[in-house]
Amino acid sequence: MSRITGVVVALATAATVLSGSTAEAAPPPGTGGVAGTADLPREIPGGVELRLADGDRLRVWASESYRTVRARRLEATTGVWSDPVVVLRRKRLFCGDVDARTAGGAVAVVAECDRGGYAEDEAPTSSQALWSPDTVTWSAYELEGEAYEEPGISPGGTRAIYPEGGGYVTFGPEGFVRHRLETPGQEYTATATITDDAQVSYLYGSGLASHCSIVVLTRTGDEAPVRQELAPDDACSDTDFANVDAFTTLFGWFGDPGQVAVISRPDASSPWAVTQVAPQDAPGLVLPDEWPLDRQFFSAPGVPLVALGSRTSRRVRAQVYDPVAQAWGPATTIHQARARCTWSDADPVGPLAVLVAVVTCGDDNVVLTTRDGVSWQALRMGPRPLGQSRDGRYVAVPSPTSTHVISPERGVVTLPGGVGGARCDVVVPDGPDAAVRVVATRGSRRWPVRLERVSALGSERLGRVAAPTPGRCSDADQFYDDPGSFDMISTAIDRGQVLRIVRRGDGWKARAQAW
Repeated sequence: MSRITGVVVALATAATVLSGSTAEAAPPPGTGGVAGTADLPREIPGGVELRLADGDRLRVWASESYRTVRARRLEATTGVWSDPVVVLRRKRLFCGDVDARTAGGAVAVVAECDRGGYAEDEAPTSSQALWSPDTVTWSAYELEGEAYEEPGISPGGTRAIYPEGGGYVTFGPEGFVRHRLETPGQEYTATATITDDAQVSYLYGSGLASHCSIVVLTRTGDEAPVRQELAPDDACSDTDFANVDAFTTLFGWFGDPGQVAVISRPDASSPWAVTQVAPQDAPGLVLPDEWPLDRQFFSAPGVPLVALGSRTSRRVRAQVYDPVAQAWGPATTIHQARARCTWSDADPVGPLAVLVAVVTCGDDNVVLTTRDGVSWQALRMGPRPLGQSRDGRYVAVPSPTSTHVISPERGVVTLPGGVGGARCDVVVPDGPDAAVRVVATRGSRRWPVRLERVSALGSERLGRVAAPTPGRCSDADQFYDDPGSFDMISTAIDRGQVLRIVRRGDGWKARAQAW
């Protein structure tokens, strides 16, 4: 049931936009294949999306004006979002980002805020700790100093912890309570966890006398903490550090599935330990980290973590990671090219539900994909960009003679008819077994103008796009981080257009905007 009604605003303000008011397919969670990252909240503009204990989803974000923090809930049984509600507003308080954790139906939120204005390149000094036992009523408390780390929440959803300058704030039956804590040698980021019995663990990277380690300080209340030292690689690096739950934290660069270690413990009475090394540090990895096809890591939900690379740049090789043994399997050749290969600029945006790697071999972009890390397909798409659905579930690969759609449920589906020889013809997926393309026609000066839907039954013309841009189209790329939008370059100096392909109701529309 959607239960965000009549929210009690206890303190402040915030910022950043959330688009779309209707339910959409849930994107693939986290970075697939890396232990723990799939359980982190999904990032949205200005905030995060949480999956609640009953299956509902909650979005919490800072508004585009920086003046409010808002929330809305998706009812899992109906697929309907509630109207957004303001959960934080305060005079002269400006908030620019939000992070949160949930357990047992309760939600702990940190809103990064400043007085008088908000700057993304400056550490916030008026951040707010928010707590809701049910996503209906909310309370807030101002944090001291620089406070921008994510909160922690206890397994039963009865307590929360919020790191701040000089210590942390806890929330429980007693309300918000400030605790001081000395963290000598602290470098960069930290994270903190709390149990239902109010036991706190504060973890941070420490650098003292050239000695780097992860320090864990564990205590209840304000008693002297028990200290532990752990030694993962890069303990003093400015890298990501976040809690998944009260007993699991992640350390590394979350944007790369090969660079995340797990620091965890089974229960509150056990010591913390590095329970999973970062895969890049695991034994058996033989692919070189050298130009022009340096080693990179790829995965997706339900697909093993793989490393791809090449010593010769013409023979692409793969290794599969075994997370139980924490070791790499042997290297095997998955693609042999006549020309030298490099990593392509036509790579996809954000986490996907399918494993896709794109290399450029000569003038040809080639999509490498697998469902199990063992059997691979190489799909040639020439010099064109690939297309992807906005939720990251489907990928479309254009080629001169056919169109391929990659999905987790069906793998690669090949559709009749390609995009011809024009460099600027583009395609986006329409589910697991269809695609929508915009292609050039005679007299369009290589600009894609004809909108079509392609399926196993053939192609269906949907409409036509105006070609307002001077010159001829010479190149196309995906437009920044906006799936379905393509930036196209004209032969006319400093001219081009952005072509957007979007779903409208039950149909599709395309529009070109010259620049």
